[in-house]
Amino acid sequence: MVTENQNWQFKGCWIRNEKRDYGEHDALYYQDYPNPVIKKEFELSRIEDLTLYIGALGYYILYINGKRIGDAELNCDWTTFSSMVYYDAYSIHDYLKVGKNQLIIELGNGMYNPAPLKLFGKYNLRETLSEIGEPSVIVDIANKECVLLSSDDTWLVGEGTLLFNNLYLGEKRDFTRSPQNFHPVCIDSRKRHLVPSCIPKIKRIADVKPTAIYETEAGIIVDFGEILSGFLTLEVMADEKQKVVIHYSESKRDDQLHYDSSLAGSVGLEIHDVVIDGGPGSPKKAIQTDFFICKSGKNTFTNTFTYHSFRYAVITGIKKNAIRKLHATYVHTDLSITGSVQVDHSYLQALFQMASRTKLNNVHAVFEDCARERLGYGGDIVALATSNLNLFDLERFYKKTIIDFRLTQTEAGGIAETAPYMGIQSNGTADQEGPLLWQFVYPYLTYKHYQYYGDRQLVETEYPYLKKQMDYLLSIELDTLVHCCIGDHGSVLISGQFKKPTPDKLFVGYCTVLLFLQYHLLLTDIVCQDTSPYQAKYEELKEQVIRRFKNEDGSFGDGTQTSYAFAVALALEDPAHLSASLAHKIREDGLFTTGIFGSMLSYEYLAKYHHDDVIENWLLKEDGICFKQMVDSGNGVFGELFVGEQASLNHAMFTSFQQWYYQGLAGIKICDNASGYDEVLFDPYFSKKIPACNCAIQTKHGLIQSHWKKEGSYIVWHLQIPAEIQYKISLRYKEVKRIKTNTSLTIYAAYED
Repeated sequence: MVTENQNWQFKGCWIRNEKRDYGEHDALYYQDYPNPVIKKEFELSRIEDLTLYIGALGYYILYINGKRIGDAELNCDWTTFSSMVYYDAYSIHDYLKVGKNQLIIELGNGMYNPAPLKLFGKYNLRETLSEIGEPSVIVDIANKECVLLSSDDTWLVGEGTLLFNNLYLGEKRDFTRSPQNFHPVCIDSRKRHLVPSCIPKIKRIADVKPTAIYETEAGIIVDFGEILSGFLTLEVMADEKQKVVIHYSESKRDDQLHYDSSLAGSVGLEIHDVVIDGGPGSPKKAIQTDFFICKSGKNTFTNTFTYHSFRYAVITGIKKNAIRKLHATYVHTDLSITGSVQVDHSYLQALFQMASRTKLNNVHAVFEDCARERLGYGGDIVALATSNLNLFDLERFYKKTIIDFRLTQTEAGGIAETAPYMGIQSNGTADQEGPLLWQFVYPYLTYKHYQYYGDRQLVETEYPYLKKQMDYLLSIELDTLVHCCIGDHGSVLISGQFKKPTPDKLFVGYCTVLLFLQYHLLLTDIVCQDTSPYQAKYEELKEQVIRRFKNEDGSFGDGTQTSYAFAVALALEDPAHLSASLAHKIREDGLFTTGIFGSMLSYEYLAKYHHDDVIENWLLKEDGICFKQMVDSGNGVFGELFVGEQASLNHAMFTSFQQWYYQGLAGIKICDNASGYDEVLFDPYFSKKIPACNCAIQTKHGLIQSHWKKEGSYIVWHLQIPAEIQYKISLRYKEVKRIKTNTSLTIYAAYED
């Protein structure tokens, strides 16, 4: 098991196999190169309590005397490896024996030895990641007094049975082989900053059995009945050297599997008669594929160093009657659920569960967008932060995320679009810097972390870098800065055309600079620094935005839902009036036309100003553009876009509606000036369409519960509130009776006509 540890100072060396020559443009990467296996034998005269410390570049699986240590998958934690490497510590007492012991470490490429596959035909991770190389490892085994064994040049490295492994494309295993050709390791003398891993590990969570298996001319088609991100396990009886191939797909049309939504990096996708090329040596279509060569008899394949996003698999090379076992497995970071929701409305409950599943499908040491990209986009993280913070325990995970973005900071002060940075900088402020709403993740997430978890030390640590970012952005000419913006990404108004301007794009650019100043003022106040210079800039810019963008009818910019959402969030005019105008605009349009940022803001402020019915009607909409069209797919997860082709079918960016279940239905509204969830406003929406709602959130101070149900002509609302939390109640219904105890409060209310 993993043990707690603090700042272990490694005595060992980084060890690896020799460097490989992948040829010109790394085109030979796609050929067979067996994965490294590290081996060391050591003797013990007695069994004692020993701890094994291990850091890795790439992925590792650890064995002692043939027994696997730990249950983490796809380990170690991805970050900016040139700046930081996370290490683990294991208690290994139960795996040891007196006499000779054998340590085996199987290594995989992970994000440290990526393919030269050009994502979207543009971005080669081997050229854009801060550091790449051969998978490497560093190890110490120690008791409380001294180090007994360290990785050095006496350790051996050989070839494993994985002939190919790539996180995006898949893996190829040869069951006729065993680890072989061992020779002394190579030493990597570079010094690295090693810190203890602090986030929950990626694990196998649950198995999924097929709902259908049938043979076709194309092969054996397997339907798992839902889209999941994870592994596939296939056990077959086969002949010596028989070859089995598995292709993975998210969708099927006209009884044919389609791969467009899940092609790695969209390589092979045809857009406007142009096929995206992955570069020299790459597959023409980057279909997620596994391949294994069988030995005679039983062969059990399961993924080791990659995962797939799939509902369907097509298996070739065997007959259906050769299959002995077959199942898929959800594999993702094992986040703890801290916010439970039970709504007495089957459809709304299904929406909530689908959103949770989609989010978990796309978290593997970073919050990713989708499986074909697997990148931590700052904008997506901003849009989902509030809903995520109520749903999951993210104290350690978001702290890592904040540090990941800080590690991308340029010398000037800008922050990357993705963390770790991998080349994408769409309309960014400068080289290696992202657009404004993607850079906003750094101050926004830092403040949200403080608001929910109260970690003032983290704010103090990050503040010099946050100030550097803020000062840098303010140093850019405003007319230039506001155009470094993608806008309200994902709006149905642009019909999936990513190059078409998003709603009120220029207005959103100005508003985002205001948001930067707003959150920087909050962070500056937390660390007790002088806020006056930033306050003056905020007031000046706010006045300028109002003067430039306010229309005679009280709307802003082009009068879109997006403009209303940003205007109310920044209180450019009376927010109650603006929220009412936003609600009217949505009713008039018949749907939400906001992108991911406008949607997140709309859910928050419509609930705050009591327009919950607009959100409820949107979630329950059954025709045209609506969530139901995704529900009806039967995939069990949400897709990237409501409108548009080639979109991912396993993408969480529009699942921010979950925050309304907490803020609206349950009425649990964390106060803006809260620190560690210590101030709450309770203001629930008692829907006439829902008989009951039960919501509970585990906070730093204990469990908050808001549970209401209809009883005859009354609503009975039960509250459980930890003693350390300051709270106010704002009841928009007629109160009939109130019963209070030391730990709870029950209110009887009636609907008003």
